[in-house]
Amino acid sequence: MLESIYASATPVRFEQLDVSDLVAEHFPVGTGRAVVKEAFLASASSKIVEETPEKLVVRDNKGQAMLDPDARSIVMTFSFDTQGALIAVKAIHLKYQ
Repeated sequence: MLESIYASATPVRFEQLDVSDLVAEHFPVGTGRAVVKEAFLASASSKIVEETPEKLVVRDNKGQAMLDPDARSIVMTFSFDTQGALIAVKAIHLKYQ
C-alpha cells in the first residue's frame, strides 16, 4: 500500500495530498484495531506516533529530509469505535521538510 501511494502523485513544496481513499482500500471500515496496528509494526519505515483507545496515528517516512531530494511522508490517522473497529481513515502525503 505504501509503495502505491509513493508511486502516485508527488507533493510539491508544502502541498499535502489527500490519500485517504488509497489507505481505506487496504483498511476498510470495520477492520480491527489489532490488524491495523500489526501492519505498521511490521514496517521498518513506519512509526506509531500517537495511540489512544479511539485513535492511532502512523507516520511513514521515505528518505531523510535534507539528505534526500525526494524525501516524503505519509501521515495516517485511524479512528476506532469502542469495540476497536475502524470507523474512519484520514491520510495525507506530504513533502518531508
